[in-house]
Amino acid sequence: MVKNKIFQYFFKEFFKLFLIISLSFSLLIWFTQAARLLELITEFGNPIQTYMKYLLFNYPKILDNTLLLSFIITLFFLYTKLQNEKEIDIYWLSGVSKITMYKISLLIGLIVLIFNIVLSNFLAPWSSYQGRMVLGKSKFTLLNALVKEKNFNSPLSGLTIYVESNDQRGNLKGIFIYDKLRSITAQTGKVLSDGNNSFLELYNGTTQEIAGNKINFINFNSTVFDFSKYQLKHTSYPKFNERNFNWLIKNLSNKSIPNERKQEIREEINSRILKPFLIIIITCLISFSLYSNDEKFNLKKLKIFIYIISIALLILNQILLGISGKNLNYTFGYAFFLIIFFLSINFLFIKFIKSESQ
Repeated sequence: MVKNKIFQYFFKEFFKLFLIISLSFSLLIWFTQAARLLELITEFGNPIQTYMKYLLFNYPKILDNTLLLSFIITLFFLYTKLQNEKEIDIYWLSGVSKITMYKISLLIGLIVLIFNIVLSNFLAPWSSYQGRMVLGKSKFTLLNALVKEKNFNSPLSGLTIYVESNDQRGNLKGIFIYDKLRSITAQTGKVLSDGNNSFLELYNGTTQEIAGNKINFINFNSTVFDFSKYQLKHTSYPKFNERNFNWLIKNLSNKSIPNERKQEIREEINSRILKPFLIIIITCLISFSLYSNDEKFNLKKLKIFIYIISIALLILNQILLGISGKNLNYTFGYAFFLIIFFLSINFLFIKFIKSESQ
């Protein structure tokens, strides 16, 4: 009965900490990215609604990218908390062995691993693709694109706009527009819209057009510049990390895809299927913190060493993951590395814990 309560407490503490740390970490990066992506409004002329939808769809991918580091911090912090507050001693006095705690930790790691596989294979790719579709279907809003005054903006492909001043109500001064065939300058202008498309009515200006080997100058009192023939810079074609798993597998044998791109596909597959198993390896590694004989080892130095090795393993794994996409042999090599490392850490942990009592 007491053991069951201890196990329930351990599970509850871990997932409470994991939820707090993973959300805090991912939301911090999300807010940072939200500030950076303001250019979707200020430079590319997307409506605020499009910007907000894109941010929401982008969050699962951020959560997926930060999950492994969040897991390391959570498990390391939990072990340290239990030891500092002497709660771990209650486990030993209740008859819970360190091997049993190790097995519980592995079970938790397995649960997080399954969640990571679901997140990286289904939710994150689907959500990222939906975000791309939101941008792909977005309508250009000229007023948003001209928020930055005294700055050369390129909201549409093949078009550059400069505005000296903008009163945020669509009244502009000192306008310069450039595309491949002409440039237009105007003293003033006004943003117009018919609900679907944006126009710019220009006053008192000059148009310079290239006609063969000549440049024609045309002065005007009033003219309308139509943006409908220009395309937004966003593309609706999904990246590999936005594709579903079945598409990735089927297109490995697609002869129309060059080998360089197939390497990216294999790397993406390995990232979704093999990389999450690093969670189990990290669980084994951090479980060395259960060691409590301060006479044989300096426990503070041991914890620092374990944390450094865990972070170094993340970096090494990222390097090996990038190499694993070269061909199938490299993929098998990456998988073999994970298996050997897991078995080695398991063996060392059991031997290490047994040596504590000797």
